Amino acid sequence: MHPPMSHSQFDEFSSVVGKIYDATLMPDEWPAALDGICKFLKVQTAALMSYDIYDRKPPWQFQVGYDWRWMQLYTEKYLALNPYMDDVARLGAGEWNYSSRRPNYRELFQSEFYHGWLKPQSFIDASVLVVEKSMNSITTLVNVRTESQGTFDDATMALLMTLYPHIRRAALIGRVIGDHQKQAAEYAAAIDSLAAAMFVLTASGEVSQANAAGKAMLSAGTPLRNGNGRLELVDGPANSSFRSALAAACDDEAQLSDKGISIPVSGPGGEYVVHMMPLNRMRQLSIKAGQDASAVIFVTQTDADDAATISVFAERFSLTAQETRVLQTVVAVGGVPAAADILGISPATARNHVTSIFDKSGVRRQSDLIRLLTQMKSPFANAKKSIWTSTIV
Repeated sequence: MHPPMSHSQFDEFSSVVGKIYDATLMPDEWPAALDGICKFLKVQTAALMSYDIYDRKPPWQFQVGYDWRWMQLYTEKYLALNPYMDDVARLGAGEWNYSSRRPNYRELFQSEFYHGWLKPQSFIDASVLVVEKSMNSITTLVNVRTESQGTFDDATMALLMTLYPHIRRAALIGRVIGDHQKQAAEYAAAIDSLAAAMFVLTASGEVSQANAAGKAMLSAGTPLRNGNGRLELVDGPANSSFRSALAAACDDEAQLSDKGISIPVSGPGGEYVVHMMPLNRMRQLSIKAGQDASAVIFVTQTDADDAATISVFAERFSLTAQETRVLQTVVAVGGVPAAADILGISPATARNHVTSIFDKSGVRRQSDLIRLLTQMKSPFANAKKSIWTSTIV
């Protein structure tokens, strides 16, 4: 049981708790919260530190009341000389201790740690509270008192424990929020690194999310544009099939293939392949999309150099027009089933054409065909990565 607070203490307590929860959502507010804790406990300093063994970055740390030059010296020299570091290892979550409570406290005044670091700052006592502790993380709150403030006592620690549940919740929530922010930043960087334009659409066809390539494509206005909040083709004969496929991808009741559908389209900038995929809940979670997300669209441009290489390849090995179309489409979209969808033929027919291409070119493996195509590519091709690394069969 904690001793009852006076009215002034309760008002101060309420103010500090409010600042602690402000810091939960706004980490920059932690110094103000720690300053409030210092005044509430009548201590000189406060340091909130959190460590995670899986985080390669330094632990997050907020502190008030210290001179940064002394803190730098502590890190460089006196951290290793601190005789009370074992408290952190021994204590569990919600447990505390303070230096003057230890039986060997008087020995502190004979140590280099006291004469070199504590005494010049008039520090005389320190408390540590383990805010939370798990197999891979720990958060601690350390407070220090000066000679004029005197040593800690159990009454002061009882006051600290009235704050403990709120500090613990704030630290745990802050850790979760920080992890989500980190994951969101990593995810955003990953999708922005895609060469393909990516769009996440709502059930009504509105763009709810786009990666960097997608935003650049909309800015250029080809082959897609944002028309009155809806994604649409700029022009071309594929508009009708694009609209129907888009509606199917966004319709929860549509029987669109789980693998999606690919559509070749033309634009002022060249030839493109648009791949639409419906989003079930599992896919929504995998790309961190909201529950209103119904479809994802990837748009890739056909490399003119690669198209020219296929033309040379087709002429050299006497491919038929249909075999040439199959080869070009398979390479562009990365596989036989998707190419069959685009060309309106069965996967079996597409595989038969690929087998014929193997026979005419004298190869028996996909890797050999890719190698042969690569060898025939112009030595003056640009530095853009070739799409011949796609899966052919």
